[in-house]
Amino acid sequence: MKPSLLAFALGGILRRKAKSMALVSGLSFAVALIAAVLFMVESLRAEAERAHAAHPDIVVQKMVGGRPSTIDAREREKLVDIPSVRTVTPRVWGYVFLPQLQGNVTIIGTPAGASPLSVGNGVLEGGRDISKGAHEMIAGVELSKFLGMRVGDELGLPTPNPQAHAQKLVGVFRSSLDLYTADVIICDEADARALLAMPDGDATDLAVTLANPAEAAIVARTITERLPGARVIERDLLERVYHLAYGRRAGLVLGASIPAILALLVLAWDRASGVGPEERKEIAILKAVGWSISDVLLSKLYEALLVGALATSLGLLLGYAWVFWLGAPGLRAALAGWSVLYPRAPLTPAVDVAQLLGISLGVLGPFVALSVVPAWRAAATDPMEAMRA
Repeated sequence: MKPSLLAFALGGILRRKAKSMALVSGLSFAVALIAAVLFMVESLRAEAERAHAAHPDIVVQKMVGGRPSTIDAREREKLVDIPSVRTVTPRVWGYVFLPQLQGNVTIIGTPAGASPLSVGNGVLEGGRDISKGAHEMIAGVELSKFLGMRVGDELGLPTPNPQAHAQKLVGVFRSSLDLYTADVIICDEADARALLAMPDGDATDLAVTLANPAEAAIVARTITERLPGARVIERDLLERVYHLAYGRRAGLVLGASIPAILALLVLAWDRASGVGPEERKEIAILKAVGWSISDVLLSKLYEALLVGALATSLGLLLGYAWVFWLGAPGLRAALAGWSVLYPRAPLTPAVDVAQLLGISLGVLGPFVALSVVPAWRAAATDPMEAMRA
């Protein structure tokens, strides 16, 4: 790289400040939007992968009329003797509509002998754990803040069961899986049954833990044979569903961002439409004083690289700050899929170097090519003809 040509390219950018700033601003905005969506999706996928270990190997649900229904907890006896099955746990959980939220909260019952915090994969941030049969609950930090509840307050949940009791908040917890536990209330299993109006002996689903998770597909086929009509969900399949869902949402957001992408194309078209009269005269003067076509092209190449690199770097930084420093306002709810209450916990960066290179090359490549081609046309023109134009 010739220092003189690089210095001349930098001077050309400074001589055309307005145009350079417009290009940098437009390209930066488009890159920031695309980068923010990609960063957000990768972070959500990383969250889903971390949650992967917390899911049971297989979940068994009963289907009635094509929709999930409660399952008889005694059905577990048909599964416990399947080879590789370690445990089969009937789970009691469901949704209750809360008018204060204008949305659902998730009620989870703690099975006998299990720790409430292990159910929510969390740690206490205040208060204590629940006591069996005491009509107590612990809730996610975000939910308790949203409802304005403190430890010691009671919450009466709407339920069709008149025997259900109001639940006393005795603790709040925070989970490493805040994306999935932000709206969770954990209580005793008997209280959960009362709130959900679920009879004794029924369960929401059966959680199957395997001694060898690699045999999940074989065990799933055996469960389907023993429980005809049941829906069997493998953990790996659930992970793939999350990945596909986030990818589909990212596509929708990027589709809605077509105007911004069109702005990028307009800027590229502006560069491809040809150099301006001042630039043509500048190129003619350079050729008249002895510059070769290769020198002119190199100077324009350096100029395009400087502008493109600055815009791309600034766009990547803005996208990173938008997602990981500011919490992706206006974007997180659309991609995470929460309509009323969604976690405020900071997202963990999951930025891949290949991803950064892909964005950079996807912007720099076309921009540099569209900048050099018109410069080559101007450099190939006779200098005297260009000066008279």
